[in-house]
Amino acid sequence: MMKRNLAVWLALLALGVGVARAEELSAADKRAVAEANEFVERGNKFMEKGSTARAKVEYQKAVKVFPRHVDAIYNLAVAFEKLNQFDDAIATYKQYLQIKPNDADAWTQLGVRYDEAGKRDDAKAAYEKALAVDAEFGRAHHNLGVLLKELGQMEAAEKHLKMFIQLDEKAGRRNGDAYYSLGVLYLTWGKLSEAKRMLQRALDEDPLVPYYNNAMGDVYAAQKDLEAALVCYKKALDRDEKYALAYSGMGDAYRELKQLSNAVKAYEKALQLRPDYRLVHFKLGLLYEGSDTAMAIKHFEKYLASGKNLDYEKAAKEKIEKLKAPKKQK
Repeated sequence: MMKRNLAVWLALLALGVGVARAEELSAADKRAVAEANEFVERGNKFMEKGSTARAKVEYQKAVKVFPRHVDAIYNLAVAFEKLNQFDDAIATYKQYLQIKPNDADAWTQLGVRYDEAGKRDDAKAAYEKALAVDAEFGRAHHNLGVLLKELGQMEAAEKHLKMFIQLDEKAGRRNGDAYYSLGVLYLTWGKLSEAKRMLQRALDEDPLVPYYNNAMGDVYAAQKDLEAALVCYKKALDRDEKYALAYSGMGDAYRELKQLSNAVKAYEKALQLRPDYRLVHFKLGLLYEGSDTAMAIKHFEKYLASGKNLDYEKAAKEKIEKLKAPKKQK
């Protein structure tokens, strides 16, 4: 689990004049702003009560009354996000940024929405715009670092994630997720000692976070210390018994230890918790490959049927072809 947002950023803007240059308002505009403020205030109260859909309606009324009301526009974008209406959220953040182009937070939030929509080039541009506005805006450094890591640009990713840690520590904060993100980068990069050091710092901040423990388990697994890996995966599950990634990791460790029945149980539990966890089908295919041809083929085929852009598509197809090939007579 790699989080783009490390803090609660859904706090609503303080109710204010809500326009870029209030001193230029005409008398009619001032009346419109006053009316829009009332809608925003009602929307904020609905949001505080968890009535996001009703809050959205109030913010839309405010924007209709005064289209340049930045508080209303920003809060409307937040409401769209909470309602999972992401295309509308993107459009609304862009509307907001036309009025307030120097808001690093809004650029970062726009980047998050693009990122989660798979529009990585747009996300990268938005994060870079946030940093052009404010070179010390920590979340933009973090999110850009995570994105660059996923793009395989490890050195650039490391630079931004280190900057995020530096900015937090300079402000007197120690952010476990910051250390975690850099630790996962090092793990992916194969720098296991650095990964372990960063993840231990994350665990020192909060030993109860499941994904910190799970990532440390992955480090031990990469070092072939499988018993230690199992301890970490079990700690993750002690914190969250529904954490499918930990069951998948446990399955890998048990498979390496040749404890195949335990591996099957762990993988099946992961799929029970997350039926869309397609990689587990590939892992089950590997597990059954040497003992049950039909089951191996079944799981490789389920993996291939699970979606597009599969990391092990070629390998799965080759294994199916090999498993289905007639056995040569000795």
